[in-house]
Amino acid sequence: MARPQPAVAATILLIFLLASSAVAYYNAAESPASDGPPPPSFVGVDGTQFVTTSGGGSGNDDRGATTVYFSGFNAYWLMLLASDPARRPQVVAAFRQAAAHGLNLARTWAFSDGGDTPLQSSPGVYDEAMFQGLDFVIAEARRHGVYLLLCLTNNFHDFGGKRQYVAWARDAGHHNLTSDDDFFNSTVVKGYYKDHVKAVLTRVNTFTGVAYRDDPTILAWELMNEPRCDADPTGAMVQAWVEEMAPYVKFIDGNKHLVTPGLEGFYGDGTHESKDLNPWSIYYGTNFIATHLAAGVDFATIHLYPDLWLWGSGPAAQLAFLRNWTRSHAMDAELYLAKPLLVTEYGKFLWDGVANSTQRDYFLDVVLDSIYASAADGGPLVGGAFWQLLDPGMDALRDGYEIILAEDRRAASIIGNHSRQLAELNGQDVEEVRRRRRRRKWGAVRKVHVGSSSLGRSSRDTSQLHVVVLVRRFMSLVFRSISSLFVSSGV
Repeated sequence: MARPQPAVAATILLIFLLASSAVAYYNAAESPASDGPPPPSFVGVDGTQFVTTSGGGSGNDDRGATTVYFSGFNAYWLMLLASDPARRPQVVAAFRQAAAHGLNLARTWAFSDGGDTPLQSSPGVYDEAMFQGLDFVIAEARRHGVYLLLCLTNNFHDFGGKRQYVAWARDAGHHNLTSDDDFFNSTVVKGYYKDHVKAVLTRVNTFTGVAYRDDPTILAWELMNEPRCDADPTGAMVQAWVEEMAPYVKFIDGNKHLVTPGLEGFYGDGTHESKDLNPWSIYYGTNFIATHLAAGVDFATIHLYPDLWLWGSGPAAQLAFLRNWTRSHAMDAELYLAKPLLVTEYGKFLWDGVANSTQRDYFLDVVLDSIYASAADGGPLVGGAFWQLLDPGMDALRDGYEIILAEDRRAASIIGNHSRQLAELNGQDVEEVRRRRRRRKWGAVRKVHVGSSSLGRSSRDTSQLHVVVLVRRFMSLVFRSISSLFVSSGV
């Protein structure tokens, strides 16, 4: 072969370099980059606080535990968009915007049951492109320093949910199933759900090479989005389902990640519960306190939609409900659960003639001020996630609740300032936080007359709060230890 002349060689070298650059650019768009924040630590719980450990190991290791607080967002669509490589830049842009405003938690779907864009097209049958979309989401979240709360199915028919699971069972010949709520008690349907849990948790990420159950980017598994049950309004059916599924998820997970049922906060007829605090004072088929006390459940959640839940009521009534809803659940999380509390969905619908951006921004201020006040005081309400984050150009996903940070400067400022305030609370020694909380509580008790209530619940004696919290914390630690023994033994 003839040796190239220098000019020709230079031309060939230039073409090679340009081609290499093009390939590198293409790969960068396809695969998450390796730069960015260091790998996250597993998050655990210590009493009413989320904690990370200095060793970066399992969140159940409380040695050297320091606090972590969450300013987050909902983006159910992340996996759907990321399943199409051409739309992955939108996912990257969303995480970039979120991280730039200090957001450190994303709640999203790890399910799409049946339908036109399924993750699971039929029981146990998965679409690899969709799964790779979820792989990409997890890898991007890790790169941007954002934890994930992954939801495993839906109470409603959007993206399949419990209706699709029951339909699959009927198609398999189980015609005795007559209601979507049979999801909670059918042995066959529960088997389908457990198979999905196992498929997701044992999935090995094609971008990072890390199994989901071993990835600390994932904060927690959420059993279901907003479980409700018309078949049993008292909450017993959902309660039994959570008592079965939470330990199962822990077993498959190896007890590395946290688990939460996904409740909205509605009270049932259990001990210490009152449906009078619910919207319209009715049952919704769940027990906030009893269900969050189930084995395998690590933290509590509530949702907050006063305008939707109290449709037709005035702004004053909705504001009063908002304040009482957050205060009541925060007190219950401390008094009866001894667990952290997150507002995993909150939002205000923007609709001409009903609510404008000024009212929405005031709503954000009130919710985020409540979260920060609790977190700064060592209380159990330690974070939240607004519904929902969109990026410019995602008009098809608008639902009236969207916040586009790049376009809504006022909302972006409120959220960004809150994120920075919460971030300043991170890294505190959890024992010191607890000691300060106890000192303040004792000081408050001395100033409160016996029988009075700062939360409008006359049956609660504020002077007993400190003692009950200590007892609950002790019992929680005991049950957690017992649960860990069962999980580790495979029971």
